[in-house]
Amino acid sequence: MRVARDFTAGVVYHLIARFVDRSWFITCDEERKRYLTLLGRAVGESDWRCLAYAVMSSHIHLMMLAGWMTLESWAKRVHSPFAQWMNERHERIGPMFTRGPKAIAVLPESEANVLAYIHNNPVRAGVVKHASDSTWTSHRAYVGLSRPPEWLDVAEGFRRVDIDDPTTFDAWVNDTPGESGHVDLRRVREKARKEGAIEVATPTAGPIVVVPLVARSGAHIRVEPRRIVQLTAAMLQLSELDICSGRHDSRVTVARVIAVRAAYAVGVSGAAIARCIGVSPQAVSRLRRREVPPGLQEVHAVVLARVADEARARRAS
Repeated sequence: MRVARDFTAGVVYHLIARFVDRSWFITCDEERKRYLTLLGRAVGESDWRCLAYAVMSSHIHLMMLAGWMTLESWAKRVHSPFAQWMNERHERIGPMFTRGPKAIAVLPESEANVLAYIHNNPVRAGVVKHASDSTWTSHRAYVGLSRPPEWLDVAEGFRRVDIDDPTTFDAWVNDTPGESGHVDLRRVREKARKEGAIEVATPTAGPIVVVPLVARSGAHIRVEPRRIVQLTAAMLQLSELDICSGRHDSRVTVARVIAVRAAYAVGVSGAAIARCIGVSPQAVSRLRRREVPPGLQEVHAVVLARVADEARARRAS
């Protein structure tokens, strides 16, 4: 079994182990129980912690918090004996797992989505309607429908998703399809183009995947529309929610006027600021034509100056 060697303690990894030819090797709960028994024994003797799992018919998902020990120190003690046991059980010869497992370093802001993604695997496969209906994942241990094994760190999983109530967690997973944590370069490029004349460079591998952004000569790097709304809200002692809500009182309207005018001043498109504050592009055009009341022109000037400073800083970086 070939495994990645470069792992960093304290980083959460989404491990995906696939069977050769995408075969459906696992056919019953007894085989899943055997895999989990081996996993629990190996993880329990390591400094890695398992936060979630899904043992599917053709592949296995694990959400693991890395320790100082190597992945190989515990993973080989799971997959090698499991493959041998399965080969004897099904009277077959040959490897069972493809090379791997594939390891995705999970950004902290993506950890909750990855956990939901793993628990929703049987739902995506069409096997069950709700995550709690399946015995293939760790979800039932989280929601109190089965006793968590000692090696499954449910408390840490709850902490990572900022939920500590099983009922709330169950409802959240049902409403959250989640994501694998894989960096989608196509999405990164699309977002980069919206920021201005910048290109996506070659990603670098490591504990966290890094996608460098390189500005072309003379590039104009735009400020995020949300940042403009944040600056405006702070100056007027409002919340972002106020500016982005459907309210129509004079104070909120003036805040939108200031945000829109500042956005246009640094090259943010009308469509982009419209999406950010929750109005139509036509409404943004009308807001842009409105004058800022005399008593708030100083606020307008400060917002413009701060937005312009951030735009220059982004170009310099």
